[in-house]
Amino acid sequence: MSLSSLFIRNIIAPLWAAKEGTPYLQHLQQLNGAKYRKRQLVQTDQWQLLSKLLVHAYENTSFYRLIFDMDQFRPENIKKTSDFLNFPILTKDKIRSNSEQMIARNYQKNQLIPRKTSGSTGVSLEFFVDEESSQWKRAVTMTYDRWAGWDIGERVGAIWGNPDNKLNWRLYLRNLLLTRYDYLDTLKMDEKEMSRFHQTLCKKPPAILFGHAHSLFLFARFMQSKGLSGIKPRGIISTCMVLHDFERQAIEEVFGCRVTNRYGCEEVSLIACECPEGNMHLNCDTLLVEFIRDGKPVPPGEPGAIVVTDLTNYGMPFIRYKVGDVGVPSTKTSCHCGCTYPIMDSLEGRVADYVVTPDGNYISGISLTENFAMHLPGVKQMQIVQEEIDYLIFRIVKGECFSEQTESDINRLALERFGDRMRHTIEYTESIQSESSGKYRFCISKIPNQFC
Repeated sequence: MSLSSLFIRNIIAPLWAAKEGTPYLQHLQQLNGAKYRKRQLVQTDQWQLLSKLLVHAYENTSFYRLIFDMDQFRPENIKKTSDFLNFPILTKDKIRSNSEQMIARNYQKNQLIPRKTSGSTGVSLEFFVDEESSQWKRAVTMTYDRWAGWDIGERVGAIWGNPDNKLNWRLYLRNLLLTRYDYLDTLKMDEKEMSRFHQTLCKKPPAILFGHAHSLFLFARFMQSKGLSGIKPRGIISTCMVLHDFERQAIEEVFGCRVTNRYGCEEVSLIACECPEGNMHLNCDTLLVEFIRDGKPVPPGEPGAIVVTDLTNYGMPFIRYKVGDVGVPSTKTSCHCGCTYPIMDSLEGRVADYVVTPDGNYISGISLTENFAMHLPGVKQMQIVQEEIDYLIFRIVKGECFSEQTESDINRLALERFGDRMRHTIEYTESIQSESSGKYRFCISKIPNQFC
């Protein structure tokens, strides 16, 4: 580690936190070793935090008081998991319709932090987070970043959309002296910008690379195609999107280090992170995570809707919030890394990314895209769009070895995967753009989805 990194960690970071009045460093110290507590103690601590949150929500929000009163029970009646399962699921539509009623009356709205999702699956979602919750989330994320080999004060090469470090001089100074991010804007990933980013990271080597899974993959493939090298980070953090095996393989081959896969959302921050042993541990420090189907917890090894309760956001409580993603809880009960937090086997993608066949079967768009990609070496990029229950569009960016045989293979795979009742067309395009958030959607379904 460089002397500048040590100086920032031990001198600048504490001084900056003291000036801002932010307690994340104290939270970070408090979290030290938390992941290695006995599972029973972890569950006890989560339940205590949940009980406290339920009482607060009942006493301070008209939205949750109405929920309790309608069912004629009180927070203290929720004493075990089966009781909590009777609590209604919180959806994005409910939040949009009841935003003001969800804000706790013992918080000043102008003191809360406004947040907004990208709205990639429809209308964006606006909500609020209290400052204390924000600082806990910041500290928790840092503890998982360390699994990738990063620590406070070290440089980061970020392949990210809409970097804000140039908005004003305060943000610029903060990035220069504390956070030390060098950005490649995912909305400008042309050859010129990727070449500039490569040169920057060669001059200022980062401890880690950080970014959207597909964007990291595109940058790695650009370096391969140009015969570029010279970037050797200690680790790589892939986030915001499902990381395909073929993407991981390409990224790790180019940069010579392992990828740490991470999963989260704007509403509750980090949900799960891959440990050095390769297992995806759930965040039990600030969240309670459930996998639900037909109103019940799914057995280990089966997919379910991811439902989260934010145990720290008292300004606008999110209790049993359906994120909109599907995941598979693991059958594993322990991990060699020592972390006792539950494991998620896989993230299957967003509910909205599932393809529904005419026979009523649900197929993960993420697995479809990966399956197609493994069998279609002539395809540079691909996106599946379901327009109707029996009609798909395959958007294709041709690769160098694309041929008539590639198109025949696409038609064959479509028949094998979806059956003869599913119609499809192929659209060829020069590129498939990321969304404004910087994310890339492999699959888009326009069919109402009742998966969960």
